[in-house]
Amino acid sequence: MSSAIDFSQKSLIFITGASRGIGRAIAVETSHIVNPESAFVLIATSASGLEETKSLIKQVNSSLNVITYPLDLSVPSSDVFEKLFDEVLKKIDINHTEHCIFVHNAATVGILKKSLDITDVDIWKNYYDLNVISAIILNTIFVKKVRNLVKKLIVINMTSTYYTPSGSAVSGNLSMYGPGKAARDLFFKVFALEEPDVLVLNYSPGAVDTDMLATTLNSVQDEGLKKMLKEITVLKPEQTVQILLGILKKGDFKSGDTIDYFDRV
Repeated sequence: MSSAIDFSQKSLIFITGASRGIGRAIAVETSHIVNPESAFVLIATSASGLEETKSLIKQVNSSLNVITYPLDLSVPSSDVFEKLFDEVLKKIDINHTEHCIFVHNAATVGILKKSLDITDVDIWKNYYDLNVISAIILNTIFVKKVRNLVKKLIVINMTSTYYTPSGSAVSGNLSMYGPGKAARDLFFKVFALEEPDVLVLNYSPGAVDTDMLATTLNSVQDEGLKKMLKEITVLKPEQTVQILLGILKKGDFKSGDTIDYFDRV
């Protein structure tokens, strides 16, 4: 199976966390290059944020079909996710759609404290529900619902090479964020191995100028991590998305690979 994606062909693109930041940038930047008959499904908690993203897409290409789907991913539910796909597929002309892309972008940084200071079980459960369980269940239902409707399925997991099995760094205050990223990264590697007909990419966007980065800088207590974040190269969302799209168009990776922004610049 070729890894290269021809965006001139009709596409159906799902993006979680699409109301702001990297998710919004993925939606808007992709709208510049997709076939005008393509469709976007934007998923996030904020209905108003999703409408803003939709407006930005329509400014690029008014013919694109853009569906906004407000959804709280911190409460994963197979029934709710099934309903999402059933409702969306009724609103989309799936005929002649060449490929379907799902971008698992929604994520939070979690509580930025020492691990011994995070003792509330519900806080841990809520973090993993949003950042790991929702992505896994959404992905499973996505593949089952769509795999027989299009020629090619592509799954993109937004990860971080700094804190995943392919990285080696450990920082204080990230006992929640780091393992969550590592768990998602490894899940999608296993998924890629099990489902060779689905193209999987784990993409690490680098440190990006988003609300999450600002929250981290304002909340982190660990001096080493704080120093690192102040010195690190910070990218604009559009910068890292352009590299991601370049990787997808070129297709020079194997399904399940993890690629960092700085691997390609």
